[in-house]
Amino acid sequence: MSFLDVPMNVGWGSKKTQFHGSLGKAAAQATATTKFGSSPDDDGLPRISWRGDGTFFVVSSLAPSSSEGFVKRILRVYDRQAVLQSTSEDVPGLEHTLTWRPSGNLIASTQRFGFEGGGSGRVERHDVVFFERNGLRHGEFDLRMVDMGGKFKELDSADERKWGYRVKEIAWSSDSNVLSVWIEHDDGDIGMCLFN
Repeated sequence: MSFLDVPMNVGWGSKKTQFHGSLGKAAAQATATTKFGSSPDDDGLPRISWRGDGTFFVVSSLAPSSSEGFVKRILRVYDRQAVLQSTSEDVPGLEHTLTWRPSGNLIASTQRFGFEGGGSGRVERHDVVFFERNGLRHGEFDLRMVDMGGKFKELDSADERKWGYRVKEIAWSSDSNVLSVWIEHDDGDIGMCLFN
């Protein structure tokens, strides 16, 4: 017996009417006025990542934002016949990085805060963000930039990059236990391994 994996409406209503934790309805309604743009560190190239079993793939590409004049990054999930399955919600500051966890339950990318069109309220924050196959956010954690043998310096807007570094790529290990983050600092590259 085979089951078709089809999105289903379970009657939860629109995003504005759903429960949003401690932030409440005000946060859901505030999203409508948020400007969405891609990170200044975005390389502008599309990315593709396959789920471990080869049944689905995700494409991350740039698309024009509505009336704000920004370019934003969108994730689209397709099945192996290239039929669109889902499109991600708008995420301000979403970057070019993309990797689907081989075990199939999470898609990872990065999000930058602290610029016009990016996430607001956390000026120096940089997150690894997770999405489900249906395009909805599934959590995040922030990259804590620490001094690793003098590789990092204080963030200064006079630097070549505003923040002094950028995330080049991210990737899961084949057993889905380790997420690696490739960081390019103004002075060179370093690597970080983040354990799940």
